[in-house]
Amino acid sequence: MMRVTTNSTLYTYQKNLLKTTNQLYAAMNTMMTGRNFDSYAADPAAATRAFKIHSSLNATNAQYANNTTVLNKFSTAWDVADDMIDKLTNDLAKAPILKALNKTNLSTANTQGDIIYSGAEAMIQSLNGRYDNQFLFNGADTQNPPFALETEGDKTYVTYRGVRIDDPNTLKQEYKDENGKPVPKDPPATGNYTNAEMLQKWSDEHLYVDIGIGFTLDGNGQVLDSTAFDAAISGTDLIGGYGVDADGDPTNIVSIMVRLSEIFKGFNEDTMEWGPAGNQADAERLLDKFNAAQEELSAQHVVLDTQSKYLETNKSQLESSLSALNNELVSIEKVDQTEAILALVAMQTSFNAALQVGANVVPQSLMDYLN
Repeated sequence: MMRVTTNSTLYTYQKNLLKTTNQLYAAMNTMMTGRNFDSYAADPAAATRAFKIHSSLNATNAQYANNTTVLNKFSTAWDVADDMIDKLTNDLAKAPILKALNKTNLSTANTQGDIIYSGAEAMIQSLNGRYDNQFLFNGADTQNPPFALETEGDKTYVTYRGVRIDDPNTLKQEYKDENGKPVPKDPPATGNYTNAEMLQKWSDEHLYVDIGIGFTLDGNGQVLDSTAFDAAISGTDLIGGYGVDADGDPTNIVSIMVRLSEIFKGFNEDTMEWGPAGNQADAERLLDKFNAAQEELSAQHVVLDTQSKYLETNKSQLESSLSALNNELVSIEKVDQTEAILALVAMQTSFNAALQVGANVVPQSLMDYLN
C-alpha cells in the first residue's frame, strides 16, 4: 500500500487553499468595485474597446456642452428679437410715428419724437444684450459691446464697433483701428479697408463651434463650414444692414427711428412748421422704409428660430449618442450584480470547503509526524 507523505499532503493542501483564497478575493474585489477588469492585462480586448469609448464620451460630452451653450445663446437672441418686434418697434416706434403723422396730433409731434428716440435707445440696449457674459450680436467678437449712439451737432448716428453705419459721409473713408491706424486688406487684395468694407468684413465673420457634426479642417487649417456650427450673430444683419439707400435714407431700423425722431422733434409746435431735419413727406417716406425694415427684422427673427430648432434637434441626437456610449461602456466595464453575487457565494462555499478539508488533513499529518 502506497503511503502519502506529510510534506506532499501539506504542499497540495496549501496550494489549493491559496488558489481558492485568491479566487475568493477576486470575487470580493469584483463585487466591491463592480468592474469586470481592473487592469489592461486582465482583458486587453475589453480594455482597448473601453478606452476608445471613453475617448468618444469625452468628445461627445464636449460637443454636448458646446451645443447647449450655443443653443442658449440663440434662444436668448431669439427672445431679444421677439421683444424688439412685439414691443419696441411697435409701442415705441410705429404707434408714435402714426400718431405724429396724424394732422390732428401735430401739436404732440415733439413728444412723439422723444418717444421714438427712447425706443431707438432701448433697441441699442437690447442689441448690446449678453448671455453668459458674452455679447450676443457682435459677430465673432463676444467681449465688447457692438452698438452705440453717437451725436454730432443736431444729428445722431448708430455705430457698430465704433463705425457709423448710417453716415454716407464716413462710410467711404479709410477705417482706423483703436490705435488710429489704417488696417491693410487681406491678401491678395491691396490697400486699406474703408469703413464700409470693414463693416462688410465684420458681417462675414464666423465663430465656428464643434457640436458633433464632423468638425474638420481643410488643407489650409480652416474649418469646413459644413462640419461645424457658425455661432456668430451679426447685429447689423439683424437690424437691416448698414449704409444708405438711393434717397440717402438709412437701411437699418434703428437709424430710421432716429431720423424720424429728429424730424418730429424738429417740428415747431408754435408755428406748426417743419424743421431742417425733414417734413411730413420725409416722415411718410421713412415710415414706408420703417415697415420694410420691420419685416426684415421679422425675417431675421425666423432665422434665429430655425437655428434654435436645429440646435434642439442636434441636442437630442447627442443625448442619444451619449446614452448609447454609456450603455456600451457599462456592458464592457461593469459586472452584472446578480452574477457577481452568485460568483462570490460560490467562492465562499469553495473556501469554506477548503478550510474543512484542512481540518481533516492537518491533524492526521501531525499524528503521522509524531509516530
